[in-house]
Amino acid sequence: MKLFKYSLFFIFLFLMFSCATTQNIKSEKQKNRIPQIAKKTEQDKSSISKNSEKIVLSLETADGEKFTTESLKGKYVYISFWATWCEPCKEELKQLREMYDSYKDKIAFVGVSIDTEDTLDKVNEFVTDNAIPFPILVDPEGNTVSKIIPGGDTVPFAILLDKNGFVLKKHEGFAPGDEEKLKKEFDALTK
Repeated sequence: MKLFKYSLFFIFLFLMFSCATTQNIKSEKQKNRIPQIAKKTEQDKSSISKNSEKIVLSLETADGEKFTTESLKGKYVYISFWATWCEPCKEELKQLREMYDSYKDKIAFVGVSIDTEDTLDKVNEFVTDNAIPFPILVDPEGNTVSKIIPGGDTVPFAILLDKNGFVLKKHEGFAPGDEEKLKKEFDALTK
């Protein structure tokens, strides 16, 4: 009987110790978790307020001229990455063409084709046929673009830069009605 009482006593102590240890572990995890959440929030705030990602494109235009986005300093820059085989991309460029005159004094538009060397004729054809009024850059080897857009070739993809070349927003995809969202975004910047 004494053995049974001692066994119960030790089991009771073991359970008490286990519960206390579990509580301490949970408490420590919560303590550690709170600063991580706070750090992430601070990082998010700082990346938004400090615009830590700067993008500078130095490529050739579709007609062979050298071009750099550094020449657009002092304006917001909307860069649309596209391809001739991508119908939503081409629709976005047509919508940007329609917005161009309204915003060209404060926002520079740039298109960047991810088409390869063998389809550059299609790029020039599309630009000419659709009277695209802003620079269309090409990166046939994909050396520059692949480092910027998701997956290296996911289009349509767009980046809005502030007046110093830092990323303000990124846009993936383009669907009917997105042009209205862009207009609201552009209006907010230019007021």
